[in-house]
Amino acid sequence: MRGLKIFSLGFFSYLALSLYANYFSENLRSTIYSRGLEPSMLLLGTVYALAFFAVFALGYASNLKLPSSLLAAFFLVLSLHDFPVFSILAVLVLIVYWLKVNPFRLFPQSALLVALLIPLALYIALGVPLFENSLRYELVGPLVLAAVLAVIGMAYSTISLRWKTFLMAIYAVLFFLGTFRSLVLLVYLAYFLSAYFDYPRLRKWLVGLSAAPVLVIVWMSGGMEGVLVRIGFTFLVFHNLVRLSLPWGFFHGALLFSDNPRHMVASLFGASTNYTYFFFGQPVADFGILGLIEAFLLGISLRTSEGRRGSFVVVLSLMMYSIDPGVDAFIMLFIVATLLFSVSGEDIT
Repeated sequence: MRGLKIFSLGFFSYLALSLYANYFSENLRSTIYSRGLEPSMLLLGTVYALAFFAVFALGYASNLKLPSSLLAAFFLVLSLHDFPVFSILAVLVLIVYWLKVNPFRLFPQSALLVALLIPLALYIALGVPLFENSLRYELVGPLVLAAVLAVIGMAYSTISLRWKTFLMAIYAVLFFLGTFRSLVLLVYLAYFLSAYFDYPRLRKWLVGLSAAPVLVIVWMSGGMEGVLVRIGFTFLVFHNLVRLSLPWGFFHGALLFSDNPRHMVASLFGASTNYTYFFFGQPVADFGILGLIEAFLLGISLRTSEGRRGSFVVVLSLMMYSIDPGVDAFIMLFIVATLLFSVSGEDIT
């Protein structure tokens, strides 16, 4: 049950902060509601967040396993969100799988290297988002890919903790230059979980070590008030998605398969920027109450990942990262791929 316990800690901490921002601070509340979304006591959003979490936990506790054939089918379907490039890559990945080669185990150090080279190349060729804000959303896709590759490398690589700590510091600087605090958090989650499981004697030091990335994220947000506004507004977006999507969904799958789902959500409310929408925002917005099925499958996925340490670190890191921005097809592709190579891991090189 450790996966559910760790995820629950992050989930309910986030939920508590979101309710604090929307209920108990007049200054925060006025800032959060200044963008024009319908204000409310958020009771509807809270009830649905708890209901979806309960079904997620039920899926986790069910001990059901997703068969490899179903995972392969999910992987192909999710790749359609960026047809034909991702679909071709998905077919190649499945060919590698059928050849019984596990790239997660064979190339983790390469993943760590590529995760460094992607942002470096982008910054040299195009510029640094920290100094040219117009580049921020132009580079978001490659930077998210780099962060996910760093997560895979942290989870599966056997390099020493000293090297992982050094690389974590480098990634933090690179994603800080990219102005994406969530990516700093994502890579740190993978580093933290890898160290937590591999070095039990160091666990008491990891909490203190967590202060560094937390301070970086708070600073990038403009202080703790900025963090709370971000969290409170994200949950307000989720509440409004619930309000608009009952009972059978609003986007009917289009949000999951969008190449920019956060912009799609912002457009729904008349904004031209990107809105994060909470962990269960996409299932609700796409399928309404039928999104409970997706929540159940996500719970099964977390439990299935626990069969192997590497897959557990990857899936748990990606799910905890998605508590704020929400899940999308890109993140789901990596979750499903991780599970696909994990469930048959004993048969794969």
